[in-house]
Amino acid sequence: MEPKPKTTTFFNNQDIISVGPEDLWKLRQAARNDAFGRARLCLHHGVDDAVHEMVIAFHKSSYIPPHRHFNKSESFHLIEGELLVVFFDDEGRETSRLRLAEPENNSHFLYRLAGSRWHTLIPMSDWVIIHETTPGPFRPEHTEIASWAPASEETQNVHAFISKLLSRKSVG
Repeated sequence: MEPKPKTTTFFNNQDIISVGPEDLWKLRQAARNDAFGRARLCLHHGVDDAVHEMVIAFHKSSYIPPHRHFNKSESFHLIEGELLVVFFDDEGRETSRLRLAEPENNSHFLYRLAGSRWHTLIPMSDWVIIHETTPGPFRPEHTEIASWAPASEETQNVHAFISKLLSRKSVG
């Protein structure tokens, strides 16, 4: 069995790090060549750090399966593009959605989730770049992927799932 591909990840080993336009360009290039259409720059030093901060680039084709985190919060600050965050109940029914866009679009550009709610992210522009903050350490077993949603490799089912979500204007 071949190992599953992983998202392209760059770790920082500096005490002081800054992120500029060239770094965003490099992330987009890495995401363009990534099997999942995304790449991340970790501002923290390793998976055991107490706080994880990442700058993540998503291509529009990127699929983030609905998932939830146990005993963790997460916040996104949108740097570039437009992103739809969709929330679900335990049966996979949509409960709410939040559209994030660049601040100059007079839109919400930051969100924080405190709790174990099912959610997915849908890039609405060709490229989305976010700054994500979440508590560490990273442990794969602290995230659950929804059994009611298609797996990443189920391409046709993924397209149908996303199309169904996008065809709805709002919940209710």
